Amino acid sequence: MHRVIVFVYILITIFCTFPCKCGKNDTCRNFKRRHILKMTCNNGGKLFLPEVVGFYGKDCGLCQGQSAQLLTHKYNCSWRKRCKIKLNNRRMVTGCYRNMKSVKVLKSPCIQNGTKIYDLITTKTLHGNSPVYYLPETTIIVRSHRNFPWNYRYLTNHPLHRLRFNIRMENIGRKIVLSVVHLDIHSATDKIYVIYNKVINITNEKDLEIDIDNISYFDIELNSTSFISNTARADGFVLCLKMMNKTSQNFNSICEDVIRYDQLQISLLKSSFRKRIKGKKGRRCCRRKTSAKRFTA
Repeated sequence: MHRVIVFVYILITIFCTFPCKCGKNDTCRNFKRRHILKMTCNNGGKLFLPEVVGFYGKDCGLCQGQSAQLLTHKYNCSWRKRCKIKLNNRRMVTGCYRNMKSVKVLKSPCIQNGTKIYDLITTKTLHGNSPVYYLPETTIIVRSHRNFPWNYRYLTNHPLHRLRFNIRMENIGRKIVLSVVHLDIHSATDKIYVIYNKVINITNEKDLEIDIDNISYFDIELNSTSFISNTARADGFVLCLKMMNKTSQNFNSICEDVIRYDQLQISLLKSSFRKRIKGKKGRRCCRRKTSAKRFTA
């Protein structure tokens, strides 16, 4: 009996090594002409930098790469509750110069519904004329600009943008934890600072702890020495902030409060198309209904 159980276990293990056969989290999908990949975050969340890759073989086999369309949708789909990508058999432009036959979602983070998001590069924060916010009790996101990860633009020459958070009296004795999710700014002209009773330059992959003892506010500031009010040719940044007790040590996971990787629902849709039919009264258009096969990542 023991040998039978072991044999069955080996068969299941071998079977599950083949792509798209086992596991609820496998997002590989074969497609034909006029198919659409739809991504939706559960509970009303927002997409964040989804990574979709194409494959030459079926069931996500053989060489892999991305078409220009897939590369663009990584940017266009971010911060949206749902996004549709039209799939086609065109040639991939990166990694594998062959036609796509299947796609897979490698990364599918979602921003949790209700997460407060603050933008630094806006007309309201220009020249240090910052709107004042009270730091909430929940984890928040501060991003460089609304269209991240598309390149941010200088709004004026020598831009200075400042975002200020006031501290309530009841939070004295706690700490603010800041984690960098993404940081890509113009290295020659731009600097990002956290300013309170200290001035700290934020660098990539750096976690900060700010004690709330002798401060009533703190600022996040982007300061540039650029002479040209044009594109900075950089993505920008995304930060997570959370107010915690001083004894808390698990601050490396604060972004997990609001950025989740198990909330994406994926659907493969057959897109509608029009067919022209000649008749006595001229031409008319017939549209097929849209069908969907759904699964959850």
